[in-house]
Amino acid sequence: MPTDRDRQPADQPADQSADPPADQSADQSADQSADQSADPPAADSTDPPAAGPGATDRPRRAPRWSLRRSLIAGTVSLTCAALLITGAASAVALRQQLMDRTDDQLATAATLVASGSRQLALAGKRDQTVRAVVGPTEFLVEIRTGDGGLTRFASTTPLPSTPLLDIAPVPPPGGQSPLTTVTTAAGKYRVVTIDAAPTVVLLGLPTAPVRDTVARLLGIEVLVSLVVALLLGLLARTLIVARLRPLDDIAHTAAAIAGGQWDRRVPLADDPRRVRRTEAGRLTLAVNGMLDRIHAALAARARSEERMRSFVADASHELRTPLTVIRGYTELLRAGMVDERRRPDVLRRLDDEAARMSKMVVDLLFLARLDAEPQLRSEPIDIAVVARDAIADALAVEPERVIALDAPAHLWVAGDLDALRQVLANLLANVRAHTPVEASAEVSVRPVGVAGPVRVAVCDTGPGLAPEAAERIFDRFYRAGGSAAAADGGAPGSGLGLAIVAGTVRALGGEVGVDTSPGAGTTIWFIVPAAPPPAAGERGTG
Repeated sequence: MPTDRDRQPADQPADQSADPPADQSADQSADQSADQSADPPAADSTDPPAAGPGATDRPRRAPRWSLRRSLIAGTVSLTCAALLITGAASAVALRQQLMDRTDDQLATAATLVASGSRQLALAGKRDQTVRAVVGPTEFLVEIRTGDGGLTRFASTTPLPSTPLLDIAPVPPPGGQSPLTTVTTAAGKYRVVTIDAAPTVVLLGLPTAPVRDTVARLLGIEVLVSLVVALLLGLLARTLIVARLRPLDDIAHTAAAIAGGQWDRRVPLADDPRRVRRTEAGRLTLAVNGMLDRIHAALAARARSEERMRSFVADASHELRTPLTVIRGYTELLRAGMVDERRRPDVLRRLDDEAARMSKMVVDLLFLARLDAEPQLRSEPIDIAVVARDAIADALAVEPERVIALDAPAHLWVAGDLDALRQVLANLLANVRAHTPVEASAEVSVRPVGVAGPVRVAVCDTGPGLAPEAAERIFDRFYRAGGSAAAADGGAPGSGLGLAIVAGTVRALGGEVGVDTSPGAGTTIWFIVPAAPPPAAGERGTG
């Protein structure tokens, strides 16, 4: 018998273990802290992850079968289950129907026997009377007289060795017993007994035909079910393999892309409009579209990185030249190697190189601002007035050049005033730098269509450009051959003027282009959106 000391760990209250004495708790805490700081326990890999907001979900177990095998097995299994249920239900219904028909036959025969009981009472004629009632059927008949005599006969079935009257229920006086199934060594019988005083009559039918019929039905159903399951499995495999082939193509394409074949796409076996009707087809189109966008994004990123590397290299190269010149002249001045007669020329060269470097830095900052914020402000600008001002500034720098203007009195566009002034200034400076002074120029400002955008073109009668030069004329730091200024002893251009023109026009929502051929002059044009003229109370810019 357990004592109270033995039962103490099981019957100990929860709060007793949670609240030990103060000194014992302090000692235990100190020991635990020392043990943890000296040797932290290793995490048990068998412990389940702690629940909480930071706990990670358990990884799902990968299925053992592929999707194709799972679908085929599921389809065949469901079909076999449906056939099994249908076969069992039909066998039960058939057996019940056959048993009901057997009971109806016995009940009808029992009624006829009971109504002919008077003829059965005639001596010597009861066998003939019963034979006449039951006729040549499968009925088994047993008649027991009042003195214990027993008469048995059957039309088509053999008689059982044991009389069925010995095991059948006794009928009530003047009536008949309920239908009952009795079992003998020869098989089961469905029987009914009739009290036809002074005799007792038993009518029975064997249940073996019912059993055999149901067994034959089950055999046929099993055979048909196997054939149906086999055919259905083959058909399901054919259809599922055909329908899931796009998934295999997607997997193969993904593996090829992972191997470095970035141009691979999931093949389409039919017209895309028909492919969209299926889920796998829509998935294929979606994957191809995603791959195209990823490929385009990667290509754009590669081009951007290449442009950035080229830009940094070109900027370093261009800035190195004026810095080298400035450093060289500074060293000469510091060493006293420049006499008083050459000092003004050296100072002029220093000033030119510093101005050139300053302009280049300003241009680079402007391009960087366009790259960072490609959208400029938009307000109504009178581009005709801006063109006239730009021509006046160009003539002030180079009065001997002929520059004409073909523009209406006023023509409004949507843009930024400072940006448009710099565009026209750069275009006219490009004419001044790359054409001789004898070459004339013309600035044309005309609308495109009735209510379309405005086209501004700067034409010159200079030597023109080769096709390969025209393709790169808007690239940064690109110079198409020697310039007229450099040929006259001036500083060469930075190669950023037309790049600023292209970036500014695109930032204004327009487009830019060039029409040129060797010996036929050059026309650089740009198109910007038109704007309605300001209202009477408003004031436009230009």
